[in-house]
Amino acid sequence: MLHFKSIALAAAIAVSVSQFSQAQTDNSKPVADRALINGTIHTMDADATIAQAIGVSGDEIVFVGDAEEVKAVIGPQTEVIDLEGRMVLPGFVDGHIHAAAGGLIMLGVDLQTDDKEELFARIRNEVEANRNDVILGYGVRFNPWTDGNPTAAMLDEIESDRPVYFWAIDGHAAWVNSKALELAGIDKDTPDTAPGFSFFERDADGNPTGWIVEVPAQLQVLSALIDITPEFMAGGVREWLDTFAKAGITTVHDHGIQGMGQDEGFQMMADLEATGDMPIRFIGSYYWNDGNLDPLPGTRELREKFNSELVKGRYLKINMDGGDDKWNALYVDPYTDKPEIVAEPIIPYDVVEDAVIRADAAGIDVTCHCFGDLAVRKLLDAVEAAIAANPPRDRRHKITHGTLIHPDDYARFGELGVIYDSTGTWMSLDPLLQTVSTERLGAERVQGMYPVNDVIAGGGVFSFGSDWPVSGYVSEYRPLAAIEAGMTRQLSGREDVPPLGGKEAGMSLDQALRSHTIDAAYGMGMDTEIGSLEVGKKADLVVLEKNLYDIEPNEISEVGVLYTMMGGRVTHDSTGQ
Repeated sequence: MLHFKSIALAAAIAVSVSQFSQAQTDNSKPVADRALINGTIHTMDADATIAQAIGVSGDEIVFVGDAEEVKAVIGPQTEVIDLEGRMVLPGFVDGHIHAAAGGLIMLGVDLQTDDKEELFARIRNEVEANRNDVILGYGVRFNPWTDGNPTAAMLDEIESDRPVYFWAIDGHAAWVNSKALELAGIDKDTPDTAPGFSFFERDADGNPTGWIVEVPAQLQVLSALIDITPEFMAGGVREWLDTFAKAGITTVHDHGIQGMGQDEGFQMMADLEATGDMPIRFIGSYYWNDGNLDPLPGTRELREKFNSELVKGRYLKINMDGGDDKWNALYVDPYTDKPEIVAEPIIPYDVVEDAVIRADAAGIDVTCHCFGDLAVRKLLDAVEAAIAANPPRDRRHKITHGTLIHPDDYARFGELGVIYDSTGTWMSLDPLLQTVSTERLGAERVQGMYPVNDVIAGGGVFSFGSDWPVSGYVSEYRPLAAIEAGMTRQLSGREDVPPLGGKEAGMSLDQALRSHTIDAAYGMGMDTEIGSLEVGKKADLVVLEKNLYDIEPNEISEVGVLYTMMGGRVTHDSTGQ
């Protein structure tokens, strides 16, 4: 347990420090509101400095150094925290999350299981115990359904009077009963919401089966069942923001607000900041998946309207493709199981390139959902075209997911300055990869997934992003879980399964920590403010129960977060002090 020294002791320390220099502080007077001493502080600066103490004044770091020199910034009112040797890191930065959408998706019963009997037992229990007008749930996995997607008829046997709506684990599909389809007015004559991209799966007679693909069609049904308003979502969002703080997260890059207007979503976050209920920094994106709309006006509007300390509209988020489970991810080589399928981009390639060039010219960085290696290549091509067309600038374009990257493109990340962002807890041979992905792509391509070390070796920067609440197999937001899986290439608890890509594919601990701190901050253009513990930067930090360098990699996900600070404010304290 951390030991909080008394103010009297802090004053005594301050009186005794006149002879000490303070080479690592920017102020010659005792200025620290808090001083954390006797720690193992991994600053993640360019020199990989390990310090013993850190001083914080207001929302900034004013001292980083050793246990003696810190006395120069300790005054009578300084709160002194004895770390007792514990590990301190910069606050974790999540390079890809859907923090706002989580308030909509993560409602109701948790359906994350591989066992169909267990799945239906959970549904029955929820129906019996829940008296609400609508039955909600999340986390339906794909791998148990090798014989076809689940249907409305299956749910009708359990509940036919009330609508049932369950989000799939990836957030890009939903399973509903017949009552939900009825209330939404969906039948065989209903046109698909976005033909070829977002649609209602149908039987041989054209009747909707109860499986819905992609967000536009999903929301067409869900919005008929519940009134999706900022007020409805705010409660869930607030709860999850606190949960992120408990995991040591201090900054997130949100990759798209869904379920309500983008302006409404940003305003919801801004309102939380205004009431002091915002425990993280929220860097948001304008979400673009319709090639018929020009995304630049909306992006500019969000950037101009939302630019506070904690809530910023900054990026243009582009959706290039889907996922392998639905055969709508874009690959250089054909699908193994259905080589005749030629997937089309969500937005035509030429439209994407034009938008990237114009955004880049306006100083706007893009982040792009690129699941397959062809999608990755096309976004790299677009950035290359933007660099050729526009004057030099400090670009931070980002590709997210990159589950597969063609070897010819590894070095292009470094050459073009494009950040590679992906999810640590997806980097294992989980049941989804063993079944669906292997069937779609073949074992060789699956083993080549998430080539993090290859991109880094080519000069690229890699950033961890959870993509919470969506996933392929496990919905996971905890940075320590991502760090573990990124190192071991195994899912916690499934160490009997060989590492994805072999042991050599695993990241070093040094690199994994950078990828959830300074490199993730770099990937959202925030590295001069956060991501490392240096004088003048924001006081965002996390104190861990154990030193990660002293334990086995497969124990990392279980390490407790004792203390989280964001902007000098304690957002999580498990010590009870």
